Amino acid sequence: MLPEIAMEGRMVADPELRFSTSGVAVGSFRLAANSRKKNDQGEWVDDRVLFLDVVCFKQLAENVAESLRKGDLVMVSGRLSTDQWEDQQTGEKRSKSSLAANSVGLSLAMRQIDRGAIRETTRQRSEGGQPPPDPWAAGPVDRPQSDEPPF
Repeated sequence: MLPEIAMEGRMVADPELRFSTSGVAVGSFRLAANSRKKNDQGEWVDDRVLFLDVVCFKQLAENVAESLRKGDLVMVSGRLSTDQWEDQQTGEKRSKSSLAANSVGLSLAMRQIDRGAIRETTRQRSEGGQPPPDPWAAGPVDRPQSDEPPF
């Protein structure tokens, strides 16, 4: 059995949701992860970009399609697999790696969180009062609007 890996990256496009002939939800998206290094002038520059296709199933697939969008920074864990085949036109051997996700979630590494609201909710709960509605419970996630690529 292959080991489980975890990867953080940005979604290159909105996730796609399809259903198998037996009715199982199948979600897919592409993740871009880049490494950065300092150049001779001390500035950070992108070194390499790794693109990885991610597939998820059932409720996870539906949740991903409903909740995440292009540009979101996500953390994915799952099992890496490689498919191999022979190209029918050229006869060359081909391969493609993908990640079968067990878990997908927004990364909080770059999020701005209103700590005052969190402290107020905690205080109200400790005093036995009704806390304000949970800002994370429902509704869209703040996403910066930009024409820049998502990675």
